[in-house]
Order: sequence, then C-alpha cells, then structure tokens
Amino acid sequence: MPPLSTPERILVVRLSHLGDIAQAIPLIHALRERWPAAEIGWAIQPEFAGLIDPLATVLPFDRRGGLGAWRRFRSAAKRFGADLVVDAQGNWKSAVAALIAARSPRGCRRVAFARGQWQEPLAARLLRPELAPPSSGPHLVQRALELAAHLTDRPVTPRLDPDLTGEELNGGASLLGPSVDASPVLLHPGVVGDPRSWPIDSFRQLAEALLQREVPVSVLSGPGEEAAGRELERALPRAHHVVGQRGLRTLAGAFGVAAARGGCLVAGDSGPAHVAASVGLPVVLLAGPEDPARTGPWPTAPAEVHRVAGPQWRPRPVTDVTVADALDAVLGQLTRLRAR
Repeated sequence: MPPLSTPERILVVRLSHLGDIAQAIPLIHALRERWPAAEIGWAIQPEFAGLIDPLATVLPFDRRGGLGAWRRFRSAAKRFGADLVVDAQGNWKSAVAALIAARSPRGCRRVAFARGQWQEPLAARLLRPELAPPSSGPHLVQRALELAAHLTDRPVTPRLDPDLTGEELNGGASLLGPSVDASPVLLHPGVVGDPRSWPIDSFRQLAEALLQREVPVSVLSGPGEEAAGRELERALPRAHHVVGQRGLRTLAGAFGVAAARGGCLVAGDSGPAHVAASVGLPVVLLAGPEDPARTGPWPTAPAEVHRVAGPQWRPRPVTDVTVADALDAVLGQLTRLRAR
C-alpha cells in the first residue's frame, strides 16, 4: 500500500443496487471518522441517491442515459476533483467510472476490492486499480469494512446506519400509521415475478395468521411493486397498507421506528431488507435462491439478530419456504424481542 496521505476529496463508486448501497454505507462512516475534513462524494444511480444524499455529495450516473450520461458524469467528476477514488462495486461500469473520476492533475489514488471479489474480474486486470487484500468473508458488509480498514490503515468500528434525523424518524412513524404502536410486523412483498419474491398468496396467508393473533401488520410496497401492494390491500382490509411508497430515507425512518417498537420485517433478499438491517430492524428472511450468509441482512448470525424462515438453509427457490415456516420464524422473533 502507498504511504498514507490525507485526502481532501474522496469519491466512493457504488452505482447500484439499493441493498448493496445500504451495505456499503460503513465505508462513508469509516472514511469520515478517519478524515473528518475531507469532502466525500458518492457516484450512484439517481434512483438510489436519496438514501445517500445527506451523507455525501452525490455524483449521479444515469445508467439509461447512454453516452450523455458518461459525459455528464465526467464533468461532475472533474468538478469534484477526487484525490482518492474507492471502487466499492467491482464491475466494468464502476471501474470505468472510477478511472474517469481519477483523472486529476494532482494525481489520484484508486482503490478497489481484491480481484477475486469482483463481479467482473477482467475489469480489474485491465484497468489496474490498487487492490485491497482479499476479504475474510463473502458478505458485502464484511468486504466494505475490510476495504475501509485497508484505506484508513486502522481498525474500523462497524456502523451501517444512514444517520437519520428526528424529522426523518417522525416521517417514518407517519408512514407506519397511528395504530401501529407495539411489535408491528412489516411485510415487503417485492416485485411480482422476481425470483427472490415470495408468492403473494403466501404473504396473504401469513398476514391473516398474524392478524388472527392480534399482531399489527403493515404491508409496504415501493416503486415497481404497486401490483403486489394493491392485491394485498384488497385481500387484507385489517392490515395497514402503504402502496408505491417513495422516499428511501422515509422508508428507513419507518424501519427505525418499527425497530424501536419491537417489530420486525418479513422480506425476501431485497434492498428494503438491507435498509431495515442498517437501522437495527430485525429481519425474518424468506431466503432463496441466494445463500443468506453471502447476501442476507447483516449480521448474518440469524439467532442473534435476524432469522431465516424454515429449516437450515440449503440451495432452494424462495417458493420452498412455507407459510408455516414464516409464521414460526415471525412468532419466534417477536418472542425474542419482547424478552429483551
């Protein structure tokens, strides 16, 4: 590693997706703690920028914008003038963005994950950033923490939260509704047809079983998930529904309030599941087809914080998770939370 210097402007490149961006937030906290006077920027797709905007200067990259998006990003990166660029994604697009951002007259240090942890390792071989040592684990949060330790040359205290304000938490409380005041169970059905999304009818049956036990249920759906949200709204008149919710920090605020009220989130391997974990809301994960040890909410020790519905995980489609599996996991999670 080159001699440690004091950067004035640091740019993190993590363009997408929501869950991956939430899991890379520890980089921001570690860099700000190490170099509090530095300006920190984040290259990101506009649809995810709301989560990051208060934490860093946003350099938007519109993946649908063609060559014009690259020209606009190059201009923004030139104005920002980074002297440290961190590629926290590891594919061709992020590597090229990091290379563009590093073209500074003063020179620039450009750092990335170890090559074996890139999604597209050939990009690392050809564009040749400084590579951090291989991570000790497969999870993105672990990789982000160890990349931060490499950059700062000091141990890093894990901090995943997006630094919500009191106003944002109040907005989140309004999103949950006035009746949800104790141990709410939040359901996130996801996008119909996504291989990580549990069947809508399974969510309906789970919600009915919880409502019969007088457990308050809120169903949250975001942009692109309105079809699932509307179907469940018609089927579950006793539940609280938020359909087509926009505003990522308001969503994080709702999760933070639910955590304070002893609640949990039931979701597949999705961006909202990782946002929930970042603010301390326990997740009951409907895991499949990916291994939760690699892609599930952090920390990945389910018995301590989060739970994976069903028996010990094995490679499976999410449809293998039964309603009984999910109900047992939710009730066990609520029992654990009430005993704290």
